[in-house]
Amino acid sequence: MQSLRSGGRERYHLLHVPIGITGRSVLVIALHALGSNPHLMESMTLLSSRADQLGFIVSYPEGTRSSVSGITSWNARFCCRDAQAEGVDDALFISDLIDALRDEHDVDRVLVTGFSNGGMLTHVAGAELSDKVNTIAPVAATVGKEILDIVPKRPVEALIVHGAEDRLVPYLSRGDDRFLPAVEAERYWARANGCSGHEDEETSNALIRRYGGGSCHVTSVVVKNAGHVWPGGKARMGGEHDPKTVDATDLILNRFLSNG
Repeated sequence: MQSLRSGGRERYHLLHVPIGITGRSVLVIALHALGSNPHLMESMTLLSSRADQLGFIVSYPEGTRSSVSGITSWNARFCCRDAQAEGVDDALFISDLIDALRDEHDVDRVLVTGFSNGGMLTHVAGAELSDKVNTIAPVAATVGKEILDIVPKRPVEALIVHGAEDRLVPYLSRGDDRFLPAVEAERYWARANGCSGHEDEETSNALIRRYGGGSCHVTSVVVKNAGHVWPGGKARMGGEHDPKTVDATDLILNRFLSNG
């Protein structure tokens, strides 16, 4: 784990740089879920092995660890745990991390992705750091009302992946949700990117919505029969169903790397 001073705190991240990588590089920042850690995020997503195959850099930052429970969390403004309660500026951490890695590795484009609480921070990073982040890919996440009035400085490509049967962070409102339904995050990015309409496609595995118009590059993929999971991941939360019909890692990388 490498350390970085940010917001008056010592912060940490796991960095994977493929052997022999040369020239300008693309950077993927992968944010773990509540209570997870960088090593589990690496194991779940297999992003490091994909980096070795495809030639990009991956950083797995670590959230704020509770001194009492040991649970890690991210401050996504409306959630979660100690990071939110202490007002930790995690958007600043991501910004400082991007700056440091750009200086060290000649980074060209930046993708921020994350799962659950990490996906919530992914939305915040896209909205607040649009001058540094090219693409976001939140998985099993949503936004809070705090983000809805933020106008990004420039368009940010968004690929949103969600489970149709996610009960922890529902895609559609079910009347008793603690958070805004994830479809509201999708609508936020459509507005922020000036989208003028969308086309829907249904496959045997997912419902795909592609927004278009102007500078709009927003797509949502709602995976059928999937719960609160990283679809296709090598690990999942207890009791959450993953039909293994969609591989979120490949889906995200295919989209991001094809736009280079």
